[in-house]
Amino acid sequence: MKICIYGAGAIGGLIGGYLVREDHDVSLIARGAHLSALKADGLTVETPDGTRFTAACAASDEPADLGPQDVVFVAVKNPSLPDVAAGIAPLLGPETAVVTAMNGLPWWFFDGFPAAGPAIDIPALDPGGTISAAIATGRVVGCVIHMGAAVPAPGSARHMGGGLLIFGETTGLVSDRVRAIADMFGPTPLETKLTDDLRLEIWLKLLGNFNFGPISALTDATNGAIGADPALRKLANDLFEEAAEAGRRVGLVPDMTADARTDLGAQLGDFKTSMLQDFEGCKTPEIDAIIAAPVALGHAVGVPMPVSEAVLALVRAKAAGIS
Repeated sequence: MKICIYGAGAIGGLIGGYLVREDHDVSLIARGAHLSALKADGLTVETPDGTRFTAACAASDEPADLGPQDVVFVAVKNPSLPDVAAGIAPLLGPETAVVTAMNGLPWWFFDGFPAAGPAIDIPALDPGGTISAAIATGRVVGCVIHMGAAVPAPGSARHMGGGLLIFGETTGLVSDRVRAIADMFGPTPLETKLTDDLRLEIWLKLLGNFNFGPISALTDATNGAIGADPALRKLANDLFEEAAEAGRRVGLVPDMTADARTDLGAQLGDFKTSMLQDFEGCKTPEIDAIIAAPVALGHAVGVPMPVSEAVLALVRAKAAGIS
């Protein structure tokens, strides 16, 4: 299969690098200094045990240079999705699958969901409808990623730990195309799982990002520090409980308590959340997909979200200082 990684940063770089090492036909979409390094020296991947390998593959900032693909992994931050929507058309053939490998709630999450109950519309996930117009939900294969990664230097990706990829269709069907995509990773260090409840898997991961991400961004605390500090831990639990109740109203029922979810996040120790890394790098944080969307869901289903609303306001105010 021809595979393009749209957004060859930390997660995208690792996915692409491991697939290249297994002789798959992989190309990368990147930009700036990262793209220049990829073109000059290839992609350097650092594994959790510290070993490195170089993956040579085509790289460009112009999708038209690469042509139609069998699979496109979209591994950008949520604020970059409108740019993906504007550029992705040359990569799409009639049967191209688009794998969303991202944090937060994706633009398609409430397309046909919930089947019964209130209609949920969160415009911030797809301003103007441009993303859904460019990438039909029928093309989408969801990928929930449980993996620590970073870009230590242009042209490189560091695998810091973990490595679970959960694949599923938006319909809940475990399809042949999902199996084929997961099978590509069989020889790699990454573990795959197929799910018939993709939205629940996305929601379960979001619940951890929803509490740890904004707290870390506001306090500069690592995951371990949040879990160890009684006041921050209570705040994390309160955020979890508000979002979890909003999810329950539409059938998204977590299989763990707030304390258990906080313990799980705290096990990462000195890990800095993606949102904290964005603030430290003066990059636009993923506020809408990770924080604002669950708050909007709470409003839609009648769940009070006072703690979440306050934290959202603080994070927005902090983000305004880097824009």
